[in-house]
Amino acid sequence: MKAIHLTKLGGPEVLKLVDVPEPEPSPGTVRVRNRAIAINFHDIQTRHHGEPGLTPPFIPGSDFAGEIDAVGDGVTNLSIGDRVVALNLGGAYAEKSLAMSLLAIPLPKGVSYEQAASCPVAGLTSYFLVNDNHVSAGTTAVVYAAAGSVGCFLGALLRQKGATSIGLVSTDAKAEVARRAGHTHVINYRREDPAARVMEITGGRGADLVYDSVAGPRFAQSFAMAAVGGTVVLFGHAAGDPPADAILKDFLTSGRNLGLRTYFLGTTLQTRLGEVPGAYQALFEAFQTDAIHLPIETVPLAKAADAHARIESQQTVGKVVLIP
Repeated sequence: MKAIHLTKLGGPEVLKLVDVPEPEPSPGTVRVRNRAIAINFHDIQTRHHGEPGLTPPFIPGSDFAGEIDAVGDGVTNLSIGDRVVALNLGGAYAEKSLAMSLLAIPLPKGVSYEQAASCPVAGLTSYFLVNDNHVSAGTTAVVYAAAGSVGCFLGALLRQKGATSIGLVSTDAKAEVARRAGHTHVINYRREDPAARVMEITGGRGADLVYDSVAGPRFAQSFAMAAVGGTVVLFGHAAGDPPADAILKDFLTSGRNLGLRTYFLGTTLQTRLGEVPGAYQALFEAFQTDAIHLPIETVPLAKAADAHARIESQQTVGKVVLIP
């Protein structure tokens, strides 16, 4: 079968199309004939920095959707031919992939493979970011990368809760995507000072929640946008690790009763697996009712390197999906 190998750590050029044997399902797993494979920013970080437990060359990627074409011993909840979305550590960028049966979720009618493949990392992360932080109609939230996949999911889910969401974007074109996704207000941070604009929008109060997937040298900005008693939720490091002095000065000694949380989807999967099917169901229903407006761009599997390069240079919006 055709697959993409991450041949070594480096730039997009290390992703190569190769022929590999089809994987055989072990007990408790299923094999999926992939119809759609989502690219996550984590895949780009894996390409640069590696992934614990995986040594190049290996097949990257975690999110895929398609039909089951083989089942391992002991699998009773799924059958050959079932349409599913699945999640696994590695192995997604291929014509066929394996998944634990507990992490392969049947798809309802009205949800496409492309929509389903967008759900595992971006959708589940957004669902738990909203529900774990007790968002309600009175909540004001700032969302970084509001035109990206998590940003679009958050726009929809925050709107469903009746919250006020303030999306941060880098271009006017992305601002339109963020508005359609459901964000109440959108700030082009290359034209305006985000912290000053957030304070203007909130009447000087600041946001209850700041969803930060960027971190990096400007991490202190997130604390500046938060209200007294507000919480910064750090769930990504797209611009690198936050500087220690930002945490020391702008958080620990701020005197503003601020909260700082981290979020890792992997921890949720390990400790709260029973909640995952319900989270998927909520996401599927949102797609079925057109509550989620997520731009999805499809790219041939063989062009994975090109897709990585475009995502890394901020040339994309929504979700980029590989088609085998």
